[in-house]
Amino acid sequence: MATPLKPIECSAQPLCISFHPQKDIVAAGLVDGTVEVHDLLVKKQSGIHGGGDHHMDSDDNEDEEADDTILSTIYVAKQTTAISAVSRSSATAASPSKKATQGPSCRDVLFSGATNSSSAESSAAMKQPADPTTSGGGEFLYSVCNGGSLRCLDSELACSLLDDNSEDVTSSPAILWSIENAHNVGINKLYQLPYNSPCGPVLATGDDVGTVRLWDTRMCASQKASNGNPFDNLMKPPQGCVQQWKINHDYITDFTSNHDGTSLLATCADGKLSVFDMRYVKQKGGSKSIVLPDVDPNWDPTQNNQPQQQQKKKPTWETHGYTQSENQEDELLSCAFIKKSSKLVCGTQEGILSLFSKDIWCDVSDRYPGHPQSIDAILKIDEDTVLTGSSDGLVRAVQLLPNSLLGVLGGHDGFPVEALGWSAGRKMVGSVSHDEYIRLWDASFLNEDDNDDDDEDEDDTDNDDAIKMAVGVAKGGGEDSEDDWEDMDEDEDMDEDGSEDDDSDSDDSDEGGKKPKKRENIFKTSNEEFFSDL
Repeated sequence: MATPLKPIECSAQPLCISFHPQKDIVAAGLVDGTVEVHDLLVKKQSGIHGGGDHHMDSDDNEDEEADDTILSTIYVAKQTTAISAVSRSSATAASPSKKATQGPSCRDVLFSGATNSSSAESSAAMKQPADPTTSGGGEFLYSVCNGGSLRCLDSELACSLLDDNSEDVTSSPAILWSIENAHNVGINKLYQLPYNSPCGPVLATGDDVGTVRLWDTRMCASQKASNGNPFDNLMKPPQGCVQQWKINHDYITDFTSNHDGTSLLATCADGKLSVFDMRYVKQKGGSKSIVLPDVDPNWDPTQNNQPQQQQKKKPTWETHGYTQSENQEDELLSCAFIKKSSKLVCGTQEGILSLFSKDIWCDVSDRYPGHPQSIDAILKIDEDTVLTGSSDGLVRAVQLLPNSLLGVLGGHDGFPVEALGWSAGRKMVGSVSHDEYIRLWDASFLNEDDNDDDDEDEDDTDNDDAIKMAVGVAKGGGEDSEDDWEDMDEDEDMDEDGSEDDDSDSDDSDEGGKKPKKRENIFKTSNEEFFSDL
């Protein structure tokens, strides 16, 4: 188990988190409709607030102040229909069986340029010159809510509005632009494509009924605030939406993209994986709104008339810019690319890791069962290893192809793990659950393993250079060249015998190669940790 760091306490239950890509801060979207920004490096604020009397506070007050990590609190979700508390209570008393009105909540937050992928290619792709509208260094903080709104906040202002307690979202100076009815229903997921994508660093949003929309932030920034009439966007997408697909029939659970940003992949609770072609967005003559009609769930599969009609109307990758997998008969809840974007791993409701192969999206190519409950979050460590957050409250490290459970990073005392994320510089791993804490885990040992692999590669290259130099000396040895060659042959014979023994030993001990063997040792048991100190 990894070293747990002191958790960050929020004012309400966090539904999502996003770490700043450059600074040691984290933003959390809360169930009460606010966004809280916390400082990961807690420092004492002595002498800053309260003037000289601050030095006279007790030690308890200093400890509480030192532990206060909150930088700001901003309301981003509007209240539902304006009903007074008296009328709401009277309506409840008159009809006790009536369902309670859902309150506002912030379902997802994302710093611009932030990515949970650990690959160097995707990280480099997100770094671009400082453009005030498309910069990828965490200048903006995006949020989506259950009311269907999409907002953009200035990160610098958002980190300094500690006393901004106004519930009017239009009055906050940190909000740069807002689209109140970006979706007609609640938005569940938010994602930003890399800068090398054919359509640029657009935002992708997925809602509760399976609609996926792409947003050009430059077009969204041209309007200060949109009209709050919910009927305006029924016939056409709102301003800033450059593409819309409605091909799924349940809520969108997760997004990811390949390293070059040409494909956007979305997992859905209806059991289907959707793959969208980003090159289609810039294609001339293409439809900007693609809607697949709902299929009657009561149709008889033994009858051939309806399936044939659906087959004729089935869109293709070339004509509509998307493709879908077959129904996996299990909810797809999370996803991440591994093996240099050649494999996609998806977490399911049944606790199975389903793997899709690149360009073969119709069905899974591998399955790795083992989790006792659903896999709600996946965080990539490297091209072979991921972290999984499960409903049993544990964060596990799993190696894929070859498949192996490496160990447990930490837990949430039985509460389901809803989200995972990397901090800036991959120093920590953050996770949220059904409590009011953002739990942090020391991830230094994961990075040390990657550095050891690099050191081994350098040692191998040094050995190869030494052999080449020895061969070169032997070739130019003059009269002693024959003796040198004999010595070289004897050394090579001994090396071959040793290498054969080493190969046989390595094959018996670990069929997966050197790296899987090393990964098995990163999570030590309690006995191993005790005896390692001795």
